[in-house]
Amino acid sequence: MSVHVARATIHCAGEIWTPYRNGASVRLSTYKSAAMLVDDHGVISEIGESAEIFKKHPSAKRIDHGSAIIIPGFVDGHLHCPQLDVIGSGGYRLLDWLDQYVFPAEAAFKDADVARRGARRLTRELVRHGITTAAAFSSVHAHAADLLFDSFDRSGLRLVAGKTSMDIGAPKDVLEPVAQDIESQENLIAKWHGRDGRLFYAITPRFALSCSPAMMKALQALREKHGSCYVQTHISENINEVNDVLAVWKGFRDYLAVYEDHGLLGSKTLLAHGIYLTESELTRVAASGTSIVHCPTSNTFLGSGLFNLNRATTAGAKVCLASDIGAGTGLSPWQTMLECYKVQALQGASVSADELLYRATLAGAEALSLDVKTGSLEVGKYADFVVVRPDKNELLGERLAVTKSSSERLFACIAYGDDRIVDSVYVAGKRLNDSVAWNDLA
Repeated sequence: MSVHVARATIHCAGEIWTPYRNGASVRLSTYKSAAMLVDDHGVISEIGESAEIFKKHPSAKRIDHGSAIIIPGFVDGHLHCPQLDVIGSGGYRLLDWLDQYVFPAEAAFKDADVARRGARRLTRELVRHGITTAAAFSSVHAHAADLLFDSFDRSGLRLVAGKTSMDIGAPKDVLEPVAQDIESQENLIAKWHGRDGRLFYAITPRFALSCSPAMMKALQALREKHGSCYVQTHISENINEVNDVLAVWKGFRDYLAVYEDHGLLGSKTLLAHGIYLTESELTRVAASGTSIVHCPTSNTFLGSGLFNLNRATTAGAKVCLASDIGAGTGLSPWQTMLECYKVQALQGASVSADELLYRATLAGAEALSLDVKTGSLEVGKYADFVVVRPDKNELLGERLAVTKSSSERLFACIAYGDDRIVDSVYVAGKRLNDSVAWNDLA
């Protein structure tokens, strides 16, 4: 990616934190009294000490963020647009929870006004929480996916999304016949996939229990036709789900094989949850370049189980983090990172603050094959970043005053942080808080 500095902007702050890979290791790169030079195309051209960058570029526009901390924009690898109003609906395990809460909420998206408001509310809340890239399920309704893309298009956020494919295993008002489903997806792909280099289509079977053999074969053909599209689905979230899949799809060696044998794995495939994947399944996930999306607040809220991060990464699988609203308990990446830490701690493992930030940013970009564009703050990538002001949470500000390292300060932010400390959000150097007409997105 080329850089242009003719009309560059310098963003300066107290610190800049960004994860980076050093071979198999993940590290946190930190800059103090820091500055980031962003060119007129929204691409980072320099990062370093502010005094040095000011000296090299005396005529560049300056935006001074004071003592704030700049971090990469968060990446949420799995969420459901129609489920904002399902958050906090308790009392059931996964399959019953879908019947009681989720399917009625998604059926409401048949109404275009409901779908439009849902898409706009989601867009608003993602910006509020500093999430600059998301992978989202819409409902089965083509107009709902269209409205979701439209909302993201106008907001400036990055999106991977698709209409959910379901033709069995649920109430009829959230099902769609195979031919109609494929026709709708063809239209959405033609309209949105690759738009502005920010918006991308994902073939989205809900999970193996919601798709007939005819639907899976049609999705396989769609994937073969549109190889640049993504695939997103669920796998091995709940023991009862796994057992039901094995009972229904008798001719397949395991749950993963339902997707694998239909050509749906690969470097642009996202498998949400994966708690109960076998060793064989993990090995094949890794070999195919498929990513597992760990949704810790959802897994604990529904009592689904404890995902073993070390087991998955030792097998070579790519793993990123996600909120999974509405089973997840909120959109906050800070909360998601903290819950990931707790889930691993319950299994005797410790995850560093550096790795947690990596899983919530760069790992998500890697899972989406967007890491050449976003996910970390590096020269040549787009300036997708969040300006964090910890002192907006008074107790957190006091806690940071007695920390001794950037990693300590980061972990304190993970433990205490929420949307209050997100001061401003940028995608490709453009401040979204200013660019979005929030009254229109209410």
